[in-house]
Amino acid sequence: MNDELESLVVSGKDIDRSLVAETLGPYIRLDRDACNIRPLDRWNNLKAQAKILLYLLSRKAMLALDFGLPIEGATAGDVANDTGLRKGTVNPALRVLLSDRLIDQAKDGRYFVPNHAIERVKAKLTEK
Repeated sequence: MNDELESLVVSGKDIDRSLVAETLGPYIRLDRDACNIRPLDRWNNLKAQAKILLYLLSRKAMLALDFGLPIEGATAGDVANDTGLRKGTVNPALRVLLSDRLIDQAKDGRYFVPNHAIERVKAKLTEK
């Protein structure tokens, strides 16, 4: 017998791989060897918040693709180092993204895009 409620159950680890690919595709490629991002030309026209969202979402994708990334979340220092943004730009942007609930912060202080926010992240990136 098929339980209709069972169709509602998802795992917190499940991501919509297609949605993540659509969101990241215009802006970056994932470098398996370096376990990092390779920005495309469109990246250069983005504001700091958009770059941070893409970077954090790319870490989710790299974890799902088994790149050997030990943890999804990233520190503010990781974000600055891996995106080329200044730490003085990254910290205020992270606070705004947290208050907008586009990202979350783990108990260890690392930032990540929660699965439930991926649609909103995509919408934020496509708004003018």
